[in-house]
Amino acid sequence: SLADKGFHDVPVGRNSWFEYTSYNPTPYKFFPDPKIAPFIPSDFVLKNRELLLAKAEILREYGLEAAFWSYEPNYLPETFFEAYPHMLGPRVDHPRRGNHPAFAPCVSVKETQEMFTSMVAELLTQVPEIHTFFFKTNDAGSGICWSDWQYTGPNGPTHCKHKSMGERVAILMNTFKNGAEKAGQDISIYLTGSMFSDEEKDDIFAQLPEGCYFQSHNSDEVRGISSMIGGYYPVRGLLFPLDVLQSTNALARGSANTVFISFRASYDRGHERLETVEKFFDLLVDQLGTPPSEGTIASMQQLYSICEKWAGDSSAERLFNAFLGIEEANKYRRAALRGPSGIYWGVSARQITRPLVVAPDRLSPEEEAYFLPHVFNPSEQEARMDYTDIHGSHREVSKAAVDPYVSRINRAIRLMEGIDDNAPEKGFILDMVKALKIHSSIFRSLGNFGEAQAIRDHNAEKLSAAPHRPSKTPTWEGDPDLQEFISVMRDELDNTQDLIDLLEDGGMAFICHADDPKYEDTFLLSPDLIEQLKKKRKIMLDHWTDIEDYMTMPFK
Repeated sequence: SLADKGFHDVPVGRNSWFEYTSYNPTPYKFFPDPKIAPFIPSDFVLKNRELLLAKAEILREYGLEAAFWSYEPNYLPETFFEAYPHMLGPRVDHPRRGNHPAFAPCVSVKETQEMFTSMVAELLTQVPEIHTFFFKTNDAGSGICWSDWQYTGPNGPTHCKHKSMGERVAILMNTFKNGAEKAGQDISIYLTGSMFSDEEKDDIFAQLPEGCYFQSHNSDEVRGISSMIGGYYPVRGLLFPLDVLQSTNALARGSANTVFISFRASYDRGHERLETVEKFFDLLVDQLGTPPSEGTIASMQQLYSICEKWAGDSSAERLFNAFLGIEEANKYRRAALRGPSGIYWGVSARQITRPLVVAPDRLSPEEEAYFLPHVFNPSEQEARMDYTDIHGSHREVSKAAVDPYVSRINRAIRLMEGIDDNAPEKGFILDMVKALKIHSSIFRSLGNFGEAQAIRDHNAEKLSAAPHRPSKTPTWEGDPDLQEFISVMRDELDNTQDLIDLLEDGGMAFICHADDPKYEDTFLLSPDLIEQLKKKRKIMLDHWTDIEDYMTMPFK
């Protein structure tokens, strides 16, 4: 991980795509090749290097080895390619998600290979404890020439177009191996879950150099386990034993030699709570020492045994039913809510903090200032007007689809809250209750904003007119969509107050947020989150009657 955000990586303007990449670790941000060094801030490199070397001291103290996580080939500054134009490789940014192109170096160019070899050699010389190098490509600022999955379409220099994807990946991996050899090291290299077509995956797997592995190909050599923060971001502090059981049972039945365990959120904007990590490893170690369960009944028995340890005999059944309820909620979510997520909808579209109003264009610049700059969108107007423009695509989700998920989560929360005070892990369980309540609130917002945008889309013609007083004709119901929108607004207003109360009662420890306002960005909430939520409510109330300028109110 980096010591600081790469603020210099994000161009001025609405270039949200570069926020994916601003925390990307890559060797040149620690030990840049002389070709690269002039084009990145030296103080940024120094801070990263100091952090890395400090971690290495801890490893040496305890006799541990390390792995280095990276995005390769990572894009390089525009000024670098002005100096070395023959090294220009593929365009790797997403054309719908920014206003500025980004290019990675071509791995088929000899100078690129020498540069990578040099940087890996220096990295391993400085930190010989690193014996594993794993990297991701074709996403979040990295990419390989002529890949089918490049966001702009397959692209790159003509001179390397004839090479297969397996050849290209083998070339890249061999540059890492050559760097290790130069440093007198022997390393294992892993290409992690990256985006390739099936044909490319087969070709990569067929041409892997010795000591190199490809996780995306379901290799029996490698398995990965992630904590809940990956799927529940920005919420942290959750641990569902059934997920751990399923992972450990799969490990026991398989032949994995290497297991990656992750406690980081996407784009490195947060990490799991230490208390949750400790509990996770306690559970993992216990289960790895237990024969794998065969069949559903055996798995349920294992889960119940864990619930007895955590909640005691008197409350084990309540906790067991709560975890089963969460599992059912997740099954429903996978089937009915494949798109909505906390990170993309709640955080980067700012549905958590932005006001839900019928006419967003009527907000003043002062009212928009705390949220609009952080909404992921290359267009300020689209960011303002489309609540469900999610990273370049207009998405739809109905409140009717979200509510059953929220209801299931809330049912599990009530079961957990009813666990006896003398339960062995009562404190940890109540921490999970706080985290689940935040998660429930976020999805309640997702449903409200999805419904509100659908109503706004349905009434686009009315809302595009200048504010005016609608029909004076007496009507019992008023405009068909008016009451529905007001109902959604009210639910979001109440939901926001519930979240404020929760965060003021210690909930801030369970939601990822910046410690310093300068680090708030499209993927990370503000340290002033509570004040922003209060501002959200005030703005909503100030604009409560805006809808009456477009739709007919009841006349009774």
